[in-house]
Amino acid sequence: MDVTLFLAVIFFLLGLALGSFFNVVILRLVAEQSISGRSHCPHCGTQLKWYDNIPLLSFIWLRGRCHYCHKHISWQYPLVELAAGLLWLVGYLVIASGSEAISYSSQGIASSSTWLGLAMTPAGWLAVITFGIFASFLLILFVFDLRWYILPDVITLSGLVAALALNFYLGKDWRWLVGATILGAAWFGFQYAVSRGKWVGSGDIRLGALIGAMLASWQGLVMALFGAYLLGSVVAIPLLVLKKKGLKSELPFGTFLTLTTLTALLWGDQIWQWYILLLW
Repeated sequence: MDVTLFLAVIFFLLGLALGSFFNVVILRLVAEQSISGRSHCPHCGTQLKWYDNIPLLSFIWLRGRCHYCHKHISWQYPLVELAAGLLWLVGYLVIASGSEAISYSSQGIASSSTWLGLAMTPAGWLAVITFGIFASFLLILFVFDLRWYILPDVITLSGLVAALALNFYLGKDWRWLVGATILGAAWFGFQYAVSRGKWVGSGDIRLGALIGAMLASWQGLVMALFGAYLLGSVVAIPLLVLKKKGLKSELPFGTFLTLTTLTALLWGDQIWQWYILLLW
């Protein structure tokens, strides 16, 4: 088997397995339960066997129903597993094709150039793992904000600590790292103070700090923020026209911000270079 294909499969399977764990974290945090202990059916409480818990395959084999009580299994399970698998896969493919075995880029994790495969430097492998960790936190926050309009501090603050530690270890300029973190928090903190919590919630302030710490550059932060507002407008305008939402209705802004942050992490350099060329 081709080495590239083999590693792509490995990272995809790793993502699937982690996605299964993320579902446990998400649903047990919502239910205020401990994340330790065996997996069980949320309907009948029966502990699941290992073959009931195989990412994606068990859902397909069971046709979306519990093996014991036959009630429907939430589509969140396979979708989160698949999303995690694809994020780890795409992260590997993009970063492995980066320049200089991945010189950790200024606006994102990946840069462009030659294919390196197993010849990636240790910094390249660390960049893949770093993106996977960042993407995992963002995926969990995406689901929380999409379904329940909340951004749990335990996830946001854990991600913030991880982002600061990893980016510092990877040699990011600590001034930009700290500056982008403060700038991200200040952007939402200002809106929170002016609107007295009507425009954004306090969780958005911590999310702003998190994405600043992940991107570790003002360019990446600007791209993520601008992209999130643009994406939010694309979603909101049709909803307003169709009267599915009113002017005072809430939209889960964190979902847009997590998506644009992922984009900036992977393709930040390319997007920024394209923008500069467009200006000139």
